[in-house]
Amino acid sequence: MKQSVTLRTASVLSVLFFMIHLVDDISRGFEKGGPSNLAAVPIFGVWLYGTLVLGERRSGYIIMLLGGLFGLLVPIAHMRGKGLGVAALAGPAEASFSSSRSSRSA
Repeated sequence: MKQSVTLRTASVLSVLFFMIHLVDDISRGFEKGGPSNLAAVPIFGVWLYGTLVLGERRSGYIIMLLGGLFGLLVPIAHMRGKGLGVAALAGPAEASFSSSRSSRSA
């Protein structure tokens, strides 16, 4: 299989998984659904255009590289905000209760 086909496939899958991830964050309440999330639509559109139409050109490679680097920022964003640890699974009152309970047992 040619490397360009593998790169295109990986890039399209990255866009797909990134979109599914964003929808999942909105549906679970980690992100507010609203006009601020509409900024993702042109980003995904440019990323797909660069992958599918400009895939063999230098500009396509640059767009795919930037999209991949953008995707790498997702774990960093999740480590800094909501959606991590006990507070994500429980409400704020339950999170403080479980953290105080674990500190008493130590």
